[in-house]
Amino acid sequence: EIPMAQIRHTPSILGEADLLKTIQLMPGVQAGMEGFAGMYVRGGGPDQNLVMLDGIPVYNADHLLGIFSIFTPEAVKNTTLFKSSFPARYGGRLSSIVDVRTNDGDMHKYHGAFSIGLLTDKLHIEGPIWKERTSFSFSARAIPTLFFKNLIVDKDDTYSDKYNYYFYDVNAKVNHKLSDRSRIFLSFYKGKDHYHYDSYYHGDNYNNSIKNYSKDNSHLNWGNTIAYGRWNYVFNSKLFCNTTVSYNKYEMGLDENMEDAYTVANKIQDRYHYSSKFNSGIRDWSARMDFDYTPMPQHHIKFGAEYIHHTFRPGIATSKIQDIDNGALQEDTVYNTSNSHAMRGQEISLYAEDNFNVNARLSLNAGVRTSLFHTQGKSYYSLQPRLSARYDLGQGYSAKASYTCMAQYVHLLSSTPLSMPTDLWVPITKDISPMYANQYSIGGYYSGLPGWEFSVEGYYKQMKHILEYQDGVSFFGTSTNWEEKVEMGEGRSFGLELMAQKTLGKTTGWLAYTLSKTDHRFKNGTINQGRWFPYKYDRRHSISLNFSHKFSDRIDAGASWIFNTGGCITIPERATIIVSPDGVIEETGYISGRNNYRLPASHRLNLGVNFNKKTKHGIRTWNISIYNAYNAMNPNIVYSKYKNNGYNVYYNDFYESIYHGNTGQKKAQTVIKKITILPCIPSVTYTYRF
Repeated sequence: EIPMAQIRHTPSILGEADLLKTIQLMPGVQAGMEGFAGMYVRGGGPDQNLVMLDGIPVYNADHLLGIFSIFTPEAVKNTTLFKSSFPARYGGRLSSIVDVRTNDGDMHKYHGAFSIGLLTDKLHIEGPIWKERTSFSFSARAIPTLFFKNLIVDKDDTYSDKYNYYFYDVNAKVNHKLSDRSRIFLSFYKGKDHYHYDSYYHGDNYNNSIKNYSKDNSHLNWGNTIAYGRWNYVFNSKLFCNTTVSYNKYEMGLDENMEDAYTVANKIQDRYHYSSKFNSGIRDWSARMDFDYTPMPQHHIKFGAEYIHHTFRPGIATSKIQDIDNGALQEDTVYNTSNSHAMRGQEISLYAEDNFNVNARLSLNAGVRTSLFHTQGKSYYSLQPRLSARYDLGQGYSAKASYTCMAQYVHLLSSTPLSMPTDLWVPITKDISPMYANQYSIGGYYSGLPGWEFSVEGYYKQMKHILEYQDGVSFFGTSTNWEEKVEMGEGRSFGLELMAQKTLGKTTGWLAYTLSKTDHRFKNGTINQGRWFPYKYDRRHSISLNFSHKFSDRIDAGASWIFNTGGCITIPERATIIVSPDGVIEETGYISGRNNYRLPASHRLNLGVNFNKKTKHGIRTWNISIYNAYNAMNPNIVYSKYKNNGYNVYYNDFYESIYHGNTGQKKAQTVIKKITILPCIPSVTYTYRF
């Protein structure tokens, strides 16, 4: 359980308390890229985390390319992280479960809060619609630029450039008590990011009869829509049922238009117009029933079933070109350049688990989950046993051990370390098998000191059918023939996690340390000659300190410090470049292996202080935060550069090399360059709770 008070008091960028950023401070959990909200748990990728909002999967949980998550803290009731022992009721991912539950609404009185910050403004209100029978909860967050048509306008007599970006989140929930045994919930979430750019240029006019102009505009939108209805029913003192029907959609759209025209007497002489649309996303309809059964005090049994109808649209792209030359139409064509058909998948899951006490010292959670995924005329079946045990050693000491088997039927295709809206969700196919993981954990725990908890835990995880991209390929904005661009292999991850947590008193928080190693291997030899190589986010050491202190009712403060050894990238150690007299360039680079260079370590300190004052109707709070307080120049973006004898050769993952120099053969050295985009950032936020 991640305490909501700890989430609200953890300093973050621009004063935005963030649920996923706080989870990154837990042992075994890391950010993929320094300062961003991605999660990499025990050697797994970002798509191996099942993030759920009230039990509904969220396919993109990030705003602003991953700097923030979609979860508004004021809308959240509680958060649970599973990364070791997975109960059988959860499935579909290999590495972790983040279960976020929203507020149900107060049945008795109205209360809420509004907040004004440097980045966003927030509002939360809840209360009774019908006292003791019906309640509501409503939360909204947005960047003020939502209300502007254009954030930046730059124009003069000949050109005009206009930009805007915004995001927003809306959570709404209604809770109605039908009777003492029956209750229904209706909930809705909508979140969106929007960016647009418009440019216009017009040239000289001659006697108002001859004109030329050019236009360029692009619009990028992405976001989630989630709606569900849930019915709770108590059959008797031993049996309880939860029935949920939900709709879940993630979509991304990119529109571009370019036009150059030349007119005489308002008649088009020359015109070139290009327009394109790219859409991708995933849509789920699901139905689920969960039962809680307590036949006797020693046994707590959970069982249920779920059906999901997936519709994947990995990439639907259309473009149109119109060309007019000397008043004559030369081309007017529409192209379909990507997968234009939807990919569908049917997923059925059954589970049962029993949490029971064997005796006064030993308790077990034993369960099994079975699932069936049908797509492209082929069905995949998996049986996933789960077992965890806890033994009370006495005097506050306990030992735990667990084994879990997990299966995953979806993949996220991405070519960048950022959370890009152009990342594509695709299902398994008749040629791409599901991913599987077997994880073994064992640990010792001590809670004999009042207000303190100590733990040490070791784990070993085997992964099968994981995907790695072939050398030189990219999934940036297209899923065409994606199966031909990946290889299936295996992975292994093992580590040791230590944590000391203080839960009571004026000072609360935790200190965590993780020692870990993650490797991948592809036996067919197409990647790294079939040898083991480190995962790109393999970090040997990770330390996080997070605490808050209450000086008085008026002043409290929080701080977090993070240290991570660097991940890995693939770079040529050296290169031979031949420039022929006719300008033809040939490059031969030597790379000893995949992910052959380890990046430098990163570390930062975040500070925050709250000044509270009680008023007649509520509490007024001023928050002052400093992100990256000592301005550590961490490597947010890293690229390599070739240098040799007065001319430079630049190289990175997205662009072809650019060469400048004399003809002949040159020896080039590789130099690593870094870019820091999140330096020391202070912020001020005002919140009023009523």
